[in-house]
Amino acid sequence: MARIILSRKTTNLLVFILFVVIVASVFKISVPDTSLDPATLYHHATGHDKNEPDYWEWETTTRFAPIKNQFTASSSADDDHLCDSFPTYVLSRIQVVLKIGASEPADRVDAQISTVTRCIPNLLIVSDRESELKGHRVHDILATLPESFRFNVTDLEPYEALRRGDEKAVGSDEGWYLDRFKFLPMVERAHETNPTAQWYVFLESDTYYVWDNLFRLLDQYDPSEPLYLGSPSPGREISQGKPMYFAYGGAGFVLSGGAMKKMVHRHHGSMGEYIEPSLSLQYEDIVKGDCCGDSVLGWVLYQKGVKLSGLWPMFNPHPLHSIPFDNAYWCQPVISMHKTMLSDMKGLNEWENQRDRKKPLLYADLFEYTRMGTFESKPDWDNGDWGGFREPDESPAHMSMEACRTACHEHAECLSYTYDHSGHCILVRTMRLGHSKPPTNEVRLSAGWDVSKMRNWRASHQCEKPMWVKPSITRIF
Repeated sequence: MARIILSRKTTNLLVFILFVVIVASVFKISVPDTSLDPATLYHHATGHDKNEPDYWEWETTTRFAPIKNQFTASSSADDDHLCDSFPTYVLSRIQVVLKIGASEPADRVDAQISTVTRCIPNLLIVSDRESELKGHRVHDILATLPESFRFNVTDLEPYEALRRGDEKAVGSDEGWYLDRFKFLPMVERAHETNPTAQWYVFLESDTYYVWDNLFRLLDQYDPSEPLYLGSPSPGREISQGKPMYFAYGGAGFVLSGGAMKKMVHRHHGSMGEYIEPSLSLQYEDIVKGDCCGDSVLGWVLYQKGVKLSGLWPMFNPHPLHSIPFDNAYWCQPVISMHKTMLSDMKGLNEWENQRDRKKPLLYADLFEYTRMGTFESKPDWDNGDWGGFREPDESPAHMSMEACRTACHEHAECLSYTYDHSGHCILVRTMRLGHSKPPTNEVRLSAGWDVSKMRNWRASHQCEKPMWVKPSITRIF
């Protein structure tokens, strides 16, 4: 009897243990794991959490050497010092590519190579014509296009005329149409030239890069990741009403080594032979049918699994004189500008070289270069050609330049204004330098700034730390 009781106890104990194991197993499955998930940290760090700021406050260091020789903008020997502090050693891992065209003004290309890219010894220049500029070979990148491109493509006819020596065949319109054919072979040539580069930096003849800030930025990213950096613009539709975003070419863009490898990769057969054509052949119909090469490039990258990391306003589609200085353009570092005037190419380059580079160049610093705040008005000037607003037609603001000035002063949000002497007052909520506007028989403009209001705005917007914006395609100009 005792043995029977003991046997029952043993059986009951085993059943109880089995029950506990089953319950524990079920409980483990049904209760979420509360341990730290690295993916959650990554999601949090990219700014997808709406409660987090959309920028990082990185502590960065310059790659430039300390300035040893002080010089002034009036010195004829300035050019000899422009590269004294430039960190050419970083170019062993960075390939810079300049895209130009035969139809571009020669002085603009010369200004680019004499200033922005002056200190880039391994500069790769691509164009629609073979030549040499200041010791650099200029590669006719269209010569690498497959023969199939030349059939029934009228946009390439000016290029064929150019090859025959007829330079007049390529005007500004023809040059623009030719431009889209350069992008894919340009990227392939960049990889062929420097296949081990960690970064590929692309720019155009009127692009201005703040190299110090760009190098600081790239130091914060892993080049083995597939990264595509630039100012976002909407491109081809990926679904109904949803566009793919590409980097606007004029503001410059950057591809990581990881992105480049994904883009140029071609599948091969068992004996190592390529079974896929080149990029240009793969996307020939799209290149022929699209208007713009930067849009095509963005689409190809998207198809290859590389999405744009939009870094506006650091990559800036505006020229210096058109930057709308406000909260969006203030404590953010300046990476690039587009449509830079020739005088600013040289002026900015020299001004940068005289700066103390202990901190990155912010838009708030760039504001000082414009000298806004030291003048109240300019005749034959326009700072309201876009982004402004008008008072009602019956408003006295439209009666005169003085009345327009008064209207701006009395409007809490107005910082600058333009008066059309035919009787139109445009108020602007941002601080924009604007540009010269010579009078015509039909139009005469004058511009002004509310210096007092600007001074107060600047005093209340001190930048404690730089705002390195996080990648976004919802933050877009």
